Amino acid sequence: MLGLVLMVVLLLASYFFYQQWRDYRDGSTVVAAEARLRGQTFLKAYGDHAGNSLETLYSQTQDILRQRLREQVDQAYALADSLYRRHHRRLGTAATQREIVESLRPLRYFGGRGYYFIDTLDGDCVLLPTSPQREGRNLLDNQDDQGAYIMRKLLLSVDNRAGNGFASYRWYRPGETLMSEKIAYSRRFEPFGWLIGGGEYVLNVEEDLQQQALQTLAQMPVGERGFFAVFDSNGRLRQLPGQRGFALPAALQQQLAATPQGYFVDFDHAATRYSAYVAVVPSWQWRVVSIIPEQELTLSGAAQAQALGEKTRNRVLTTLLILTLALCLAWLFSVHFSRWLGALIAQYRQRLQASQRQVEDKAREIELTRHMSDSAADAIVLLNAQGRVVYHNEAARHCFGAGNEYRMAELFEARYSGGQPHYLRRLPGGDGEVTLEITLTGLSYQGEHYRCATARDISARVSHERQQRLAATVFEASSEAILITDADSRIIAVNRAFSDITGYSEAQALGNTPALLGSGRHDAAFYRDMWNHLHARGYWSGEIWNRRQSGEIYPEWLTINQVRNGDGGVSHYVALFSDISERKATEARVQHLAEYDFLTNLPNRLLLHDRLQQSLHLAERKQHAVAVLFMDLDRFKNVNDSLGHDAGDELLRQVAGRTQHMLREMDTVGRTGGDEFVIILPELSGSAQAGMVAERVLQVLEAPFTIQGHTLVISASIGIAVAPADGNSPEVLLKNADMAMYQAKASGRNAFRFFSPSMTAEVSERLLLENQLRLALAQQQFYLELQPKYHIASRRLNGFEALLRWRQPDGSLVSPARFIPVAEDSGVITELGLWVLEQACRTATEWVRHGRQLTIAVNVSARQLTHGDFCAEVARVLRDSGLPPALLELEVTEGTLIDYSGPVRQQLAGIKALGVRLAVDDFGTGYSSLAYLKNFAPDTVKIDRSFVSGLQHNRDNAAIVSAIITLARNLDMESLAEGVETEAELAALQALGCDTVQGYLTGRPLAVNDALALCRLQAAASAA
Repeated sequence: MLGLVLMVVLLLASYFFYQQWRDYRDGSTVVAAEARLRGQTFLKAYGDHAGNSLETLYSQTQDILRQRLREQVDQAYALADSLYRRHHRRLGTAATQREIVESLRPLRYFGGRGYYFIDTLDGDCVLLPTSPQREGRNLLDNQDDQGAYIMRKLLLSVDNRAGNGFASYRWYRPGETLMSEKIAYSRRFEPFGWLIGGGEYVLNVEEDLQQQALQTLAQMPVGERGFFAVFDSNGRLRQLPGQRGFALPAALQQQLAATPQGYFVDFDHAATRYSAYVAVVPSWQWRVVSIIPEQELTLSGAAQAQALGEKTRNRVLTTLLILTLALCLAWLFSVHFSRWLGALIAQYRQRLQASQRQVEDKAREIELTRHMSDSAADAIVLLNAQGRVVYHNEAARHCFGAGNEYRMAELFEARYSGGQPHYLRRLPGGDGEVTLEITLTGLSYQGEHYRCATARDISARVSHERQQRLAATVFEASSEAILITDADSRIIAVNRAFSDITGYSEAQALGNTPALLGSGRHDAAFYRDMWNHLHARGYWSGEIWNRRQSGEIYPEWLTINQVRNGDGGVSHYVALFSDISERKATEARVQHLAEYDFLTNLPNRLLLHDRLQQSLHLAERKQHAVAVLFMDLDRFKNVNDSLGHDAGDELLRQVAGRTQHMLREMDTVGRTGGDEFVIILPELSGSAQAGMVAERVLQVLEAPFTIQGHTLVISASIGIAVAPADGNSPEVLLKNADMAMYQAKASGRNAFRFFSPSMTAEVSERLLLENQLRLALAQQQFYLELQPKYHIASRRLNGFEALLRWRQPDGSLVSPARFIPVAEDSGVITELGLWVLEQACRTATEWVRHGRQLTIAVNVSARQLTHGDFCAEVARVLRDSGLPPALLELEVTEGTLIDYSGPVRQQLAGIKALGVRLAVDDFGTGYSSLAYLKNFAPDTVKIDRSFVSGLQHNRDNAAIVSAIITLARNLDMESLAEGVETEAELAALQALGCDTVQGYLTGRPLAVNDALALCRLQAAASAA
């Protein structure tokens, strides 16, 4: 019967399973078709969205270009306006115009494509960096290929109330022969009647936007694994995410490029089926193809297919459940009966086993009682009333030794126990002294009285207690704080050092967790790593910040160890720590001294280099510019020489404070040594910002400084190098900024200059010239020429000025204006100047031998006067040559007297003491200070040729020359005018009362032999 029922159930289940399979197959077909239709709609939406996005980006071309041009030209205008406001009163119109033009010439934007131009409102070109040959020419007639006048459009764009505007015209792109559309933005610069502007080709911006569009499409997802491919109007593939390992075959590229807009294309690639939709960007004639795997396209139907499968599975499971219930009912009764019968049998067996265990327990208890005494760890001894040992166990025999039963009776003697039932006794043993804890009791058995002694070996316990006392003493006396917790991190013990360091008493700490000391400076990850290390290795040590009871946060060195019990589990934690505040403070001071300048507390060269390197890395990631400003104080040595080094140090500190105060928080100013400072300006949009910062720094330093009661006015020279244009490493940027700084000094100080590649060429040329100088000195390529000086009143020769000349082996002459500054900077001037002095003195001695007492004037540089004992060298040359000191005249410039007043004063005083004449050269071109004339007391004042040239026509020059001559006469000094080239100039000087003249009018520089011949001629004329 049971078999028949089972067969019927199985047949019905089979029929139902077949029906469910057919329904599932038909439903899956419908779901797949609907899913593909939805997927194509989804793919079309992605493609159309991408095409619309690119079309929108194209429509913004003009607006984006105009906005970028306006930003760049406004920066250039701001820089020009700042330079005008600073320099136009001090330098005048022409010099200020040159300053603005040269400041804007090297500036570039738009990745180096863009440049600034300056034109006058009359159409004259002032600045055109790409075509310098056009500068100074009128460009009103310049036309593009459509006949439009370019300059007129530019002038028309600024002919409005705002003074700015845009102009469109066509011009040649670099490297192309056809003109392209270009847009320029200009602003009217009222002070000079200029327009300042910049331009860019529309096609360049379109190409940038196309590149931006391609990058945007590369980042736009199409589903999860889809992407975009872009074809231009020529069918060329412009965009494909190659990083995904996908490459379109050439035939497939041609098929996609030829597919009309709005069509779908299916294709197989790398064992995967793909679907594609083609959209068109009309403005660029691009085809944007959205591509997605077929599997992902139909992914939207997966949920319906899953639901259909789930429904079919539920039906099948229901059928299986009904079948299972039917089968279970058949054997349920038999199983229940079998269990009931088995329970009865098991209960009977348990009763039998329990009875057997009770019998075995009784037998074991008897056996244990019999052997308990012999197996006891404590020694047990029984003594009867007669004093004889009647029983002892194995522990007693082991304690006293075999055959020593008589000694066991000593346990009961009063001389050891003192009459007490409990006492301690030490006995010698085989392994050393043994300590016994003895207990005496009495008992009666069958009418007889016995005494029982129980002795326990407590040697280990006594030793342990001794060690505990020692450990407690060490615990309290330790200079390190000790903290002990249980396994749950509850504090159970602390020592005195813990209270001294943390401020918490033992009572305050007990029961708390070490979190009581938490400072809040460490996050959860720190403590999680600490506990993981502690659990993994059993210890942890390291530096941690904790908080004292007073709230003060302090650093400590902490060591934690786990203590495990016999089962291997953690029972306690022991922490030892010490306060390392002093050590940390010392380390911080050492670190600060290593990275900061001790005088100004600014970053030193090491820290500056590190911060500059970090700024360059950040700029490379964010595509920003970084500027380095190298600043050197002008004539700072004067402060040290006149007021002392303490005043100089105070000035450096105040300069550092002013400079640091006006910079941004992200900027860095540091001192690299002496009076040199370096400023790092990160995250700049262009080099014009660096120029504006340099201008503000110079303005800040213009305000007077008060040093030790003295009011000082100083200036600075700044060189600017901008990364990445001027270098990508700290070393290169600092070197280039240094070169630009020296260029600023050479241009008159109190200015800033941007680095340009030409400076590198100049440095190379100066280095080559320096090497040639040294070689020329060794090979005797130098010689002297002598220019005569005449007394105006008598028209008689009264001396010569020695002029240094350099003829190279090829016969070419090197101008003194080129090699003298290089000799000054390199220090060659000291050796070269000494050679000139020796040759001039020997020549003048020859004149004396021929009966002519004529002075010889020799120029002396500042480097000579501050190098060694120059006075002693002059004395030696006079002694060796035999020239009377009164016939030697040393010329120093007015600038030398001012820049090196301290050391120069000592040298010149010594030279005057020798009887040598002194002359001040170029008087009137510097400060023309009466105090310097008074202090140095020269014999001759030389009037610079800049005042002599055209003297008869220039009232201002005539007034200055007259004042100098009058001043020299009143101070008993000789006045000498140099550079006299016309009879009119000579007559004017004579009318003003000048004593002596020299120049091409009275005599050109002569060779030494020709000068000697002139001396002889003059001597013959005097004799006649």
